[in-house]
Order: sequence, then structure tokens, then C-alpha cells
Amino acid sequence: MAQPYVPQEINKEEEELKCHPSQSGSTATPTLYENQNATKAFSAAFFEDQLLDQEDDLFDEINQQLNQVLINDSYRPSLISAFQADMSSYLSHEKLTKNSRKMQLEYQNANLKEKEYVFNTFVKADIENISLDKYKHFLLEKILEVGPPSHKNIILDRIFQSINKLIKDLYACKVMQKGLEVMVQNPQDSPQQFENYLNFIHSDNSQMRRLYVDKIANQIIQKSLEVLEGNHLFKLLQVLSKYILNNNNEKFELSIDQYGCLIVNKIIDIYPKQFDNQTKTLCNDIIIRAINNSSGLTRRQYANYIIQSILEKGQEIHKRLLMDQYLIKDFIPMSMDKYGSNVAEKGIVYGGSQWRTRLWEEVTISESSFKKLVNDQYANYPIQRLFEYLELPLRQEYLALLNRLSDNNQLNNHGQIVLKFALANQNVKKYTQKIVLNEKNLENKNKQKIQNQQSQTKSNKNNIII
Repeated sequence: MAQPYVPQEINKEEEELKCHPSQSGSTATPTLYENQNATKAFSAAFFEDQLLDQEDDLFDEINQQLNQVLINDSYRPSLISAFQADMSSYLSHEKLTKNSRKMQLEYQNANLKEKEYVFNTFVKADIENISLDKYKHFLLEKILEVGPPSHKNIILDRIFQSINKLIKDLYACKVMQKGLEVMVQNPQDSPQQFENYLNFIHSDNSQMRRLYVDKIANQIIQKSLEVLEGNHLFKLLQVLSKYILNNNNEKFELSIDQYGCLIVNKIIDIYPKQFDNQTKTLCNDIIIRAINNSSGLTRRQYANYIIQSILEKGQEIHKRLLMDQYLIKDFIPMSMDKYGSNVAEKGIVYGGSQWRTRLWEEVTISESSFKKLVNDQYANYPIQRLFEYLELPLRQEYLALLNRLSDNNQLNNHGQIVLKFALANQNVKKYTQKIVLNEKNLENKNKQKIQNQQSQTKSNKNNIII
């Protein structure tokens, strides 16, 4: 019987190796993985390149760190540490204030190269946020004050780009006020920035009207009135004058607003300092308008401060007009008003002895009018103040009237308080003497200032002539 055919297995390992071109004598080019030497060479080159890349990255990193160390070493350590100090909000107020002051001091004492480094490294990229910070915004004010013009202009430009937002922030508004002072003092350093600000402040639109009565933004308006001069100030006053006791189509009034009245008070403050005729005339017109409307303004919650400001800081010609033409006739009803009584007290304090004597005659025209004032919940305060400032003979008349009303049981609780006050202070003039002395001292100081200014101007003229 024939043996069955069994096929031979040819896929043995030895035969399989012979099938490769390298073993079979074939002229085909061996592949990369078939060539053992080439594989070893490729692997070595690949890992070598990878190590070189890692070494390059590490070298660059070390080089950057070294450069930073070298840069830091070239500046004072105290300067670097001051600007790298922690200013996080979780720190105490004392610590943050100390760090802020240290930064300002280091910047002020730095040379130009150090200021350049500090500005480019710590300030330039974050100006807006720094201006909004309670402690860091002082640094921007310091740069505007003592920094190079190029840095000042960058800060002014950045702030102007976001002026509608920053002008309503308490700290950024302070930076803007410092910037305005700097631009007015050195307009040649920032001509374009100054022009941009003037165009903004002289604009007359609904957005600006909202800023006039904003709690924070009106401060920059007041600062503008304080530092601007000549035609720049005149243009601003022209815009504001439309909204101060003047009929306007927008029915917008500054004098009766909580913050708008501060702008009117600032105009009263700057009036004596004006030398330009048209500016002085416009300021005077605004003040006269306030005096002519004093009867209504004295009874307003905020507008009464305008009348108080004229009495306290106004020119003598304005005070005399206000008191002689308006306040003395309106004294009794004004004193019985919640807000008017404050004006009545200021009038007694700053009116002068002659005016107070006339006022006493007005108050005591009849016993009934005096009784009204003494027993009123508001008027009893100016009546007590009047007693303090009267001369001794008039005080005796005052007490006689009070005693007569008391004997007839015509004094209520407020009247009894006035009587006790008068009896306790019948011969005391300490408070009055202090006020009189302060007034005399202020007058003497003002006279000395005027004399010094006149002497300086004369000496300057002589120097010019020489």
C-alpha cells in the first residue's frame, strides 16, 4: 500500500530568513528596517537631535533667567523690591499704604534709566487698572508729577481713551485731576493731550450734563474751573452759565442739585482771582443771578449753600448787596425755614456790627415778631447766634424782652432754651471775640499777601527794565 503524500513545510525560520533580499542574493535595495546598521545609525541620530533640542530649550530658559538677574542687578535692589511688593487686597490698610508710599518714593529718587525700566515693566501694560486701584493710583500721580514727558503722555492718552468710564471713579478721577494740573503747568509737553481734554470739557451735550451732577465727575469740572485760565476758562464758564439760574431748553439747573451747587460755589471762589475782563464779567453775572434769586435759593436743601458761600467767601460788594437788599427784609420768614435758618446764622456771623444793629431793629419792630422767632423750632438758633454778637446795651434789651415774654407765659420749650442761653451768656463774649479775632487775622493776612504780590511785580518790572 502506497504511503500518503505529506507536503513539506517550507515556512521554517531558516527558510523565512532566506526569503529576505539580504539573504536571497536579490539585487533589490534593502529597506531601512532590514538594514541593521542603518537602523542603529537612524536611532542614534534621532535621540541625539532630541537631546540637542532639549539642551537648546534649557539653555534659552537659563539664559533668560540669567539676563533677568543681570537686569535686576543693574538697578537698586530697593527699587525692584518696592515694585515687586505684594499689593493684594487681603493685606491691611497700613501695609498697602506703606507699600504704595515706598513705590512713590523709590520712583521719585530713581534716575531716568530706572524710571524707564519701572514704567515699561510694571506700569505701561496696566495703566487703566492701576488708575482704578485705591493704593496704586498714587504711583500714576507721581509719574505725572516727576516722570519724563513721554511717560506722562502715554498715561494721559490711555486715560483719555476710557475717560467716560474713569471720570466717574474716585481714584481715576484724582489721576485725571493731577494730569490736568500738569498739562496746564507745562502745555508744551502735552499739546495734543491738552487739546483733547479741552475739546471734551468744552462740549455741551447730555453726557456732559450728567457729569456736572455726578458725585465724582463734578470734581474734574471744579478742578478745571480752578486751574484753567484765559480763553479756556471763559469757554467753560459760557457752557456752565447756560445751566445756572438761566432759562434753557433742557430745563436743567445746577444750583438746586446736590453736586451741581458745588460748581456754582467754585465759581464764587475763583471770582477774586480773575484778571481777564470777560471772564470776570461772566463770573460776576452768575453771582448776581444767585443774589437776585436768593429768596428761593435760601429755602432749597442744596442751593442754600450758594448763598452761604457768598456770605462767607464772597466779595464785599456782593455781600453788601445780598444782605442790604434781600436778607434783612426776608430775615424773619427765612429764619423760620429749615434751610433758611442756616443762611440767617451765616448772615449774623459775617454781616458786621452795623448790619447786626439794623437786623436787631428789624426783629424787634413788634413784640409779636420777636416772639415768633424765639418760639420757632428753626428760628431760635439764629436768634441765639444774634445774642452772641450784639453789643452789651442791645443784649440788655434782648433780655428784657425775653423776661417779659416769660412773665406772661408766652415762651414754649424753644423759647425757654433761648432764655437759658441768654442768661448763661449775658456777660460772656468769648465766642464772639474768637470770631472777630479770626476775621481780623484773615484781613491782615490778605493785606500782607496783596502787598507782597505788588512788591514782587514792581521788582520784576524793575529787573526787566534793567
